[in-house]
Amino acid sequence: MKIVLIEDEGVALRKLKKVITEIDHEIVIIAELESVYDAINWFRQHNSSDIDLIFSDIQLSDGLSFEIFETLNVHLPIIFTTAYDEFALRAFKLNGVDYLLKPIQKEEVQKALDKFVRTKCGYSGDQLLHLSQIIKQLKQPIKVSPVFISYNKDQMIPVNADSVVCFYTSNQVVFAMTENREYVMNETLEEIENRLPGDIFFRANRQFIIQKRYVVNAEIFFNNRLVVHLQLKTSEKIIISRDKSALFKDWLIGK
Repeated sequence: MKIVLIEDEGVALRKLKKVITEIDHEIVIIAELESVYDAINWFRQHNSSDIDLIFSDIQLSDGLSFEIFETLNVHLPIIFTTAYDEFALRAFKLNGVDYLLKPIQKEEVQKALDKFVRTKCGYSGDQLLHLSQIIKQLKQPIKVSPVFISYNKDQMIPVNADSVVCFYTSNQVVFAMTENREYVMNETLEEIENRLPGDIFFRANRQFIIQKRYVVNAEIFFNNRLVVHLQLKTSEKIIISRDKSALFKDWLIGK
């Protein structure tokens, strides 16, 4: 079996090589590549039909290894090595391509190689094309919920936006209401709104910003306006103007 290793950490590379040769002395490592740039140049100069399998770290010194396979349209089985957790890369399991979680363990390398041997004949062009689609999905930026800071005397309290039912103003003070308590914010509603994901939070009016998952219902109010009811009761009605009603409906259903 001929394999290529793509890894920029010297210690990790030496350990992986040692483990692979201990498992199977007949495996030939034909290239050790350290960066996206090196790998792209190497693959352009060598015939990929001579390669059976690639071991590739995901995060390299000059970028993500995904760039290599997308740039060159390489259709080869890949076993990824990564410091990411299993949940983020579970999709690779569905395509017959494995991954190893760092620090590398001999037993896991053995299982990955055994899996490759068992499924080797099943690596068709269609399957590997599907892999490239999975890679593109995994490269999408992960949406991280913003964190706001509330000050209470000499304390700084982090408030994760995911836990906020609504932000609102009262007597010129901005509050964040969660299921457990309310926090005083130092930012204006406009500043908060600019940091929030628009598909999750909606600026109902000049006084309220509401989170979608806490919306119970909305009822028609005077002059074609809407009154929104949240899972927690607010001190004042959350009224959406007639002009914003259509925007609210689209937001609520995810348009």
